[in-house]
Amino acid sequence: MHLVVHVLILSIGLSLSLSAQPLDLEKLHGMQARSIGPAGMSGRVTAIDALEENPDVIYAGTASGVL
Repeated sequence: MHLVVHVLILSIGLSLSLSAQPLDLEKLHGMQARSIGPAGMSGRVTAIDALEENPDVIYAGTASGVL
């Protein structure tokens, strides 16, 4: 199971890096940092799983129950 998770994470990372588009920083020139609301930054992922028949579906469980 751990090997499956590691392979899944690696394949997602590779697919994202291969399909990344160049970032035009000029488009971000006028943007400023702003608060977008509350965010829970604590907790931990306790479980992760994916469907073999549909690799686009990934389930993640957290200690708090919220992700």
